[in-house]
Amino acid sequence: MAVYQWRDRRARRQVKEEELPSGLPPQSGVTFNVWYNKWSHGDSSRGSQRFVSPFRLDPARDSGRTRSSGDVDAQFCLFFARGCCVLGPQCTYLHHIPEDGAEGPRMPVRDCFGREKFSQYRDDMGGVGSFNNANRTLYIGGIAGALNDKPLKPLQIESRLRYLFNKLGALDRIRYVEAKNCAFVTFKSTANAEFAKEAMTNQTLLVPTDKEYPQRLEGSGLLVKWSHEDPDPEARARAQKQTHSNSLQLMNRILQDHAQGNDTTATKVRPRDADADGDTATHKRQKLVEYSSSSDDSDGA
Repeated sequence: MAVYQWRDRRARRQVKEEELPSGLPPQSGVTFNVWYNKWSHGDSSRGSQRFVSPFRLDPARDSGRTRSSGDVDAQFCLFFARGCCVLGPQCTYLHHIPEDGAEGPRMPVRDCFGREKFSQYRDDMGGVGSFNNANRTLYIGGIAGALNDKPLKPLQIESRLRYLFNKLGALDRIRYVEAKNCAFVTFKSTANAEFAKEAMTNQTLLVPTDKEYPQRLEGSGLLVKWSHEDPDPEARARAQKQTHSNSLQLMNRILQDHAQGNDTTATKVRPRDADADGDTATHKRQKLVEYSSSSDDSDGA
């Protein structure tokens, strides 16, 4: 895992507001939902086509202090993870990747962005996830489209996945399945898996040194979902050991906070569409144009 020195600098404003797209996606239904940037009551297959996002998080360059830095109950910025936060140091959410023992939501019923989890996973394993399973493994599909069909050997693909995902948190392991052209990426922390799922959805696997990089937006982007439970007995044993370790860490944090007189029975969650001054316009506009797959955005609808 890469270590970023962000505490001594202010967060960078990733994009200017005028750089955000303002148009609606092609009509594929009867009603347009401005909060989820998608059409409903129509042909859902047209709205679920993947694309390559023009925005991308660079943790080494973008991370920094915001208005919420130092707040143990602060959540991570969803738009920062997607590389398109227009607020920078004025944002009321955290602008860095989750770190062990650092700020962030403490209760397992919410993800690192403060969104409520559900008791069960969605049928397509997309969305926020389940609070009944501390899943640390992501399924990575759409690899050929994310490479613009660039021919790479299996070890090269796995190495590229490791290079990109390692920027978003400490990795436990990566497994590329050549027969199905998909991969499984396991983080050491659930929070980092939640963060990486949003950061890498609809991203390209091309890097600036590739000759195909200027045409990266012509690809289809990565498909990132939660992984089903690994049937391998050794993998299950590792998962149980990690879950036990995470439970002990959570109990220790609760006991420490109780000894210090802090309340950990609830997590403060600020409205995602409001900034510190109560101005909702900017985040509502971000919500309208946020670049994520429509299948993931429908979780809370």
